Amino acid sequence: MSHTKANFLLLIASFIWGTAFISQAMGMDYIGPFTFSFARTFLGFLVVLPLALIFEKNNFAKIFFNNQLLFISLATGFVFFIGMNLQQYALLKSQVANASFLTTLYVPIVAIISRFVFKSSIYWIIWIAVFLSIYGSYLLTTNQSLEVQLSDGLLFLSALFFAFHIILIDVFMKKFNSPFCFASIQYIIVVVLSLIVSLFFENPSLENLRLEWIEIVYCGLLSTGIAYTIQIVAQGKANPAPAAIIFSMESVFATLAGWIIMDQYLDNYKIIGCACIFLGVVLVQVMPLYVKKIKKYNV
Repeated sequence: MSHTKANFLLLIASFIWGTAFISQAMGMDYIGPFTFSFARTFLGFLVVLPLALIFEKNNFAKIFFNNQLLFISLATGFVFFIGMNLQQYALLKSQVANASFLTTLYVPIVAIISRFVFKSSIYWIIWIAVFLSIYGSYLLTTNQSLEVQLSDGLLFLSALFFAFHIILIDVFMKKFNSPFCFASIQYIIVVVLSLIVSLFFENPSLENLRLEWIEIVYCGLLSTGIAYTIQIVAQGKANPAPAAIIFSMESVFATLAGWIIMDQYLDNYKIIGCACIFLGVVLVQVMPLYVKKIKKYNV
């Protein structure tokens, strides 16, 4: 697969992930957020599990009988459950643009955690990216009602849990390269925990699920299942710097879709805030790759 084709596939995945925010926001008229998370993740599980059984069928046993791999898998599934449902619950009040851009804050958060927890070195420009992200977040969340601001606060927490999710994925994949088995375990944990919470607090029913089937299918099959598979297939074939920028476009697609489909207008402050966060996220991802490339040619 050429770099161009790989980048195009990643752009499709980014578009699906971005527009899935619309389905998440519109898919809770008749069901609660935990019910929605249960349904979408169950469909994603049905997509990924056959791939795991076909390509990695012996890896489930290796994970289950290795205490370290099993613990990481369970921990990853748990933080994924928290992050996903905080985001989903916040979408009851928060705008799609806020949800998408504030969620991408997991990128600079990963850099900060890596610096202070794992003692990883980071480039000075990352701190500029962090400042841009903080300033952009302020512009996005200011001039809103207290209720919406509290909802946006849940998105910050969601980004924190997604950051830990990314770190745990990296730890696992360095120890054992089995993406489909690993994803299947994460998804089933989210399915079980979301179902338990929904049964206690939301009283889900098949009739109500049928009323939201379009949104659930879009998020479950396309976003959770197919887009994830596209990422696995194409990411290793794409150039890292363009791939990082393409992934960052997810929030842009979400914002445009929110404006076109849901008529969610952004004032000048929010537009500047989105731009600051986008620039900060891109700097965090691209600058280390650029510096490494410069050092390589100077050797």
